[in-house]
Amino acid sequence: MRQMKRKKVINARAEAIRQSELSAIHEKDAPTKKRFQTYLVVLASMYTVRWLLSPIQTNPTSKPDVDSKGQLQIKFDEFFAANVQPIWDRAFNGTQHALEESSRVGHQLKEQNARVKHPVVIVPGFITSALELWEGESCMKKNFRQRVWGSASMARTFFADRDCWRKHLQLNPQTGMDPDNIRVRSAQGFEAADNFIATYWVWSKLIENLADVGYDGSSMSMMSYDWRLGYEYLEKRDGYLSKLKAAIETHHKTSGEKVVLLSHSMGGSVVYYFLQWVVTDVKHGGGGGGKDWVEKNVHSFVNIAGTLLGVPKAIPALLSGELKDIAVLMPQIGDLLEQFFGKKVRKNLWNSWGSL
Repeated sequence: MRQMKRKKVINARAEAIRQSELSAIHEKDAPTKKRFQTYLVVLASMYTVRWLLSPIQTNPTSKPDVDSKGQLQIKFDEFFAANVQPIWDRAFNGTQHALEESSRVGHQLKEQNARVKHPVVIVPGFITSALELWEGESCMKKNFRQRVWGSASMARTFFADRDCWRKHLQLNPQTGMDPDNIRVRSAQGFEAADNFIATYWVWSKLIENLADVGYDGSSMSMMSYDWRLGYEYLEKRDGYLSKLKAAIETHHKTSGEKVVLLSHSMGGSVVYYFLQWVVTDVKHGGGGGGKDWVEKNVHSFVNIAGTLLGVPKAIPALLSGELKDIAVLMPQIGDLLEQFFGKKVRKNLWNSWGSL
């Protein structure tokens, strides 16, 4: 009997400690949880738009409904600007707005007389370069040169006709290249990867801080690319590696200084592939720069969270269409995702991307 009472006391204490630890974790994660909940509101709002706004039709040939006054119901763009975008902005308000000038590292370095020296070439990561439509099927022709990935218009296009959107993001699974009559290409310039969907910054803060010490478009370049392609096809289809080589050589020539390469995530793997390609002889499919090309043109390589050993979670994504990121979503969001973008659809899409 005494042993049973002692066991109950021990269990009670253990439970109290566990609850205390859980409480501490919840308090620590409260800001993140609140932001995530607000993000869910954004998703739910966009989901509601799909069903409530008559101009957004799954069938592109359908005509929008007209209300009793004979006026068209509000369009998606107007609804998004008035209702969804403000919520999105508030969700990320703490990280999106530019820092006060005096708080920026770049401004502080400027006060210490830091100035431009080595040119900078940026290679962004997986999914962070915006993708634009250059040729498409009838369901997408109205979006010529519009972003089908990496902007608010992506959501509009997805909810208008998700099958059409998915078809234009998918590559030919046999060739790893463009499907027939479809051309989607990476956007160019700093705007291609400075922010993801307008308010979620990727490179914008770094660009802003570099600008503080004097960098601009003549001393810095953003080398965005189509992150869906296998590395060898970046050169075969878009000549990306040759363009990257030319950009580095041009910066070196015009400034007289070697170039600093900056990369993030998958961009680190792309840079490593490029460094091998550029010193390989042309007859073997390389850039023909010679064995000393890197030493002559590159000062340093700054790799931010690079995937140099690969991404293990890509394996279940390719096998089942599932990701840990998706599995941890709340049941309601999981159900919503399955309805609009199920595992089989995701699996087929991701398996067409040679980069994975």
